[in-house]
Amino acid sequence: FREGFGPFLPGCSSVPFNNLEALENALSNKDIAAFIVEPIQGKGVNIPDDNYLPEVERLCKKYGTLFVADEVQTGIGRTGKFWAIDHWGVKPDMICMAKALSGGFVPVGGVAMTSKIMDTVFNRMDRAVVHGSTFSKNNMAMAAGLATLQVMEDEKLVENCAQVGADIINSINAMSPKYEFLKEARGKGLMVAIEFQAPKSLKLKAAWTALEAANKGLFCQMVTIPLFKEHHLLTQVAGHGMNVVKLLPPLNLTNKDRDWIVNSFEHAIADTHKVPGSIWTLGKNLASHALKAKKEA
Repeated sequence: FREGFGPFLPGCSSVPFNNLEALENALSNKDIAAFIVEPIQGKGVNIPDDNYLPEVERLCKKYGTLFVADEVQTGIGRTGKFWAIDHWGVKPDMICMAKALSGGFVPVGGVAMTSKIMDTVFNRMDRAVVHGSTFSKNNMAMAAGLATLQVMEDEKLVENCAQVGADIINSINAMSPKYEFLKEARGKGLMVAIEFQAPKSLKLKAAWTALEAANKGLFCQMVTIPLFKEHHLLTQVAGHGMNVVKLLPPLNLTNKDRDWIVNSFEHAIADTHKVPGSIWTLGKNLASHALKAKKEA
């Protein structure tokens, strides 16, 4: 997904998520200014080991690197805590936030930082240079942000998100013994991933293999289309070539909405186990288009 968008900021490199050994190797020369990480990886909704973020915090302090939490997707209540980092009790040096701060209606972004960093950057007039543009300091965005925070507090949306999200994840996981394609549901709060896998039975495995041969991850496209068309449920494939469907619904879901989501997924998943069937006719069309695109590329 980064192809065609370079060149990127020089002097930056990446390390594998949830890999403390790789991180320590990268930081050990004490020449890394900052380590930026999503507490839960948005692409795939990958949740780190319980010790990962606490160790990230320790390693950053040990080697003099700033620990920056990218909470653009996970923050402002999405994971059932106001910040996703709160699940692990860590305190980064900086937190990046954005779209959720206005409820998704007004472009907005912000950076929170410790007093130490703030005082270091803006400790005298000649260093207090504002980097921005004419319209970057948007009054409407600030008003929307304050209104969103007030609604979240008044309606206890963070607590609602934690409960409803756990219900959805548990309900979908309870289906896994019935459906070969369903591997697991995972996530925190209303940041939910439903992962699919190759089945064992011969007929289903042949259908899965045909889709994967056309384009890896095409099975999930076949699931998301009827979820939207027949059940009016907007989902997305969690990343290129992934057999993971991602769900990021509003934080004010009701129990009725919860049941609608669970029933919609069960209906769509059950249909994938009917070979031949209408959903596999859709899959055949998707595979044909994918193969045609490969030939023309």
